[in-house]
Amino acid sequence: MNARVDREPENRELAQTFRSYWMLLFLVGVLLILAGAIAIALPAISSLPPNEVLSLVLIVAGIVQIVQAGKMAGDLLFTWHLTLGLVAAIGGVLVYIEPFPGIVTKTLIMAAVFAVHGLTQIVFAARVRRLAGWHWFVLSGVIAFAAAALMVMKLPYNHSFTPATLGGISLVFVGWAYVATSRLARRA
Repeated sequence: MNARVDREPENRELAQTFRSYWMLLFLVGVLLILAGAIAIALPAISSLPPNEVLSLVLIVAGIVQIVQAGKMAGDLLFTWHLTLGLVAAIGGVLVYIEPFPGIVTKTLIMAAVFAVHGLTQIVFAARVRRLAGWHWFVLSGVIAFAAAALMVMKLPYNHSFTPATLGGISLVFVGWAYVATSRLARRA
C-alpha cells in the first residue's frame, strides 16, 4: 500500500504531462503512421531498395522522437522518448551504412531494433498502466516483437512484401498508440 501512495504524485504528474502535450503526442503519432505507410508502400511501387526506405524512415522517426524527448517533462517520459528515438535512429543508420556485409546481418539488425522498440513500449505501458490508453502501447510493443520475430524467421520475401513492410506495420501501430493515447489524454 505504501508503494501505491508513493506513486500517486508520479501518476498525477504523468497524467498532467500527457494532457499538456496531447497535441505534440498526436502529431508524433500521425508522423509515425505516415512513416509506416511510406515504409509499406514505397518499396512496392518504386525501385528503391526496401531496406534503404526502412532505414531512412527509422532515422527520421528517431530524430523526431529525440526532439520530442526534449519537450517532455518528467524523467519517465523524457527517458522513454529519448530511448525510442535513439534506438530508431541508430538502428536506421546501421541498416543504411551496412557495417556488416550481408542481407542476413542487415535483417538481424532490423529485427533487433524492433525487438528493443517493442520492449521499451511494453515497459513504458507497465509504468503508465493507470492512464487511459496504456494498453495501446502494450499492443504496439507486441506487434514490434512480432515484426522482429518474423524478420528473424526470414519469411519468403518478394518485391511487395519485405522487412520494410513488417517494420512499416509496426510503425503504424506505435503511431496509433500515440494518437489514441493523446486523444484520451485530451478528454481527461
